[in-house]
Amino acid sequence: MNRLWKIIIFALLTLIVFVGCQKDSDNMNIEEEINPKKPYRSGDAIKNGDIVNLHGKVENIKRFESFLANVEAKDKDQIRITSYTIEGDPIFDTLDFSGEEISYTYDNSQDAFAGSDKGEQSTICSKIEKEKTDDGVIYRLSGCSSEVGNAFYFHVME
Repeated sequence: MNRLWKIIIFALLTLIVFVGCQKDSDNMNIEEEINPKKPYRSGDAIKNGDIVNLHGKVENIKRFESFLANVEAKDKDQIRITSYTIEGDPIFDTLDFSGEEISYTYDNSQDAFAGSDKGEQSTICSKIEKEKTDDGVIYRLSGCSSEVGNAFYFHVME
């Protein structure tokens, strides 16, 4: 198994474990329409403007860079990052910047293998941080009101 697949599988399993072991007491009641209904294929997600992570290949990365610039400038913005499991099920990370804080929602409700903790979990975070690595940049949320923020992990490879 090549290194990239090992990293992807490890990241997905880590994400599932983090989210699966936690309860969010700060659920924000974000409207269900934020995330599309099944089936939501990667081609549709790309056309809809989602930042799509398809097993390490990221589409619409310029939209993510625009979001980061808006956060830096304190301009309101919202994005959805849609990642796909090996089986093809979407997992949604929605970041909504108010101009002051980031509302983050993790939604694995369409993941057939999500287990008993399937659904949406939300939190409020103060910032998004980046860490340079040998093969790209990792983005994480910090200053979050709950542990749900730890589930956000977005690796952009060079």
